[in-house]
Amino acid sequence: MPGEPGRGAPFTGLRQAEYFLAVVDSGGITAAARRLHVAQPSLSQTVRAIERQAGAELFERTPRGVVPTPAGRALVEPARRLLAARRAAGHAVSDVASLRAGRLELVAHASVAADPLARAVGRFRRAHPGVGVLVEDAPDDDELVYALADGRHELAVVSLPLPPAPDLVTEELGHHDIWLAMAPGTAIAPGPVSPAEVSAMPLVAVLHGGSARHAIRRALADAGQEEGTGHEEGTGHQQSSRHEQDAGRDGDSREPAQAVRSWAGVVTPRLGSVIPLVLTGAGAALVDRWYAERIAEQGGVVRPLGPPVRAPFGVARRREPLSPACRVFLEILRETCAARSAGGPGPGA
Repeated sequence: MPGEPGRGAPFTGLRQAEYFLAVVDSGGITAAARRLHVAQPSLSQTVRAIERQAGAELFERTPRGVVPTPAGRALVEPARRLLAARRAAGHAVSDVASLRAGRLELVAHASVAADPLARAVGRFRRAHPGVGVLVEDAPDDDELVYALADGRHELAVVSLPLPPAPDLVTEELGHHDIWLAMAPGTAIAPGPVSPAEVSAMPLVAVLHGGSARHAIRRALADAGQEEGTGHEEGTGHQQSSRHEQDAGRDGDSREPAQAVRSWAGVVTPRLGSVIPLVLTGAGAALVDRWYAERIAEQGGVVRPLGPPVRAPFGVARRREPLSPACRVFLEILRETCAARSAGGPGPGA
């Protein structure tokens, strides 16, 4: 931009650039003032201020009106770029607010990634194809709570419960029915499987993850079995976080009088590995209905538990307004979970 060495930028704000271009395009101070709906003396004063800042005269009077000097002409393109950038920024903000662009970032436990998260993300993307979606794996539950509280994550879709935190709010949206999945050809009677039958089977266990396992532990303990350790703690669902290892902290320190313990024949760090491990006969697994259906489709034998075991899930977030994308997604997730609860029976038993 023109100007003497050491001078500042010709424009101290976008309004000055707008006024400068109005004079250029209108061919005079009077016409530009009418166009801008400002007083002519005020516009003249602004033009003089721009010239002082530029260190050069920017306009000259001719029979054809006020026209830019060579220095003024050199300033026209930069001024137009400034205003174009302002419009682009405004459009970008508008696009994000109206969900025409931007990105939705979520964090989720593996136990809810397939059901219900995948369904909700699919609905969101069909409704708002301009918004990208990033889903990150949830870390250890205590770390996840910390990441939500300090703002690293805005919305988490998780198995419940999570460790308590005063700055967070959780909302239960549904539950997973837990089934027993076994290898193809397993000889087992029709109908629900008792805790005693489960205890006789080596299980495929998931090493790390969220809190879905908490519900399984409590439900099986209520039924006369505490899921325990043979190799590691045995469940095809996820293991507990540190806050679940102290039974007194969740108010349930009960030990069944005649508890029997299941054991893990295989421990895997990935919930997705459970399906092939079960199908190849590595062990049985306690899985949610979605995984049970996938295993049954490939010839595996699946049964409900008796009494039924349910693992709740929902969302966690800070006690503050959500971004537009997160707010819309949460509504879609709520609707998805409501429709899911009205679904049909599980895989054939």
